[in-house]
Amino acid sequence: MLIFWQLAVVTGLASIWLLQGIQSGSSALLGGIAYCLPNFIFVRRVFVNTHARAAKQFIISFSVGEALKLFSGAILFVFIVKYLPVLVLPALSGYIAAIIGFWVISMVFIAQEGKVGL
Repeated sequence: MLIFWQLAVVTGLASIWLLQGIQSGSSALLGGIAYCLPNFIFVRRVFVNTHARAAKQFIISFSVGEALKLFSGAILFVFIVKYLPVLVLPALSGYIAAIIGFWVISMVFIAQEGKVGL
């Protein structure tokens, strides 16, 4: 569920950029996907089997996963900007919206349910 709402935020922003042209809209969408894709992989790997893990193992897995997520998201963003015909400002805004959206949506889920849902 979390990833769905994150993609909804990115898609909404891309729709706004679409008013400036198709390249702006697609750039914002690709920028957002550069963060959403590694985030999806991170969430699936870390949170799927947390009940079976000890707390220390979870913290280690979470920390390593978060570092890899941030690194791979940044590499993917650089790849998109360097090798695809995108506009930098819309792509960057999509990337930032995905990051902020993830944290805001996570806080909403925590406040409503006491947990973060997929």
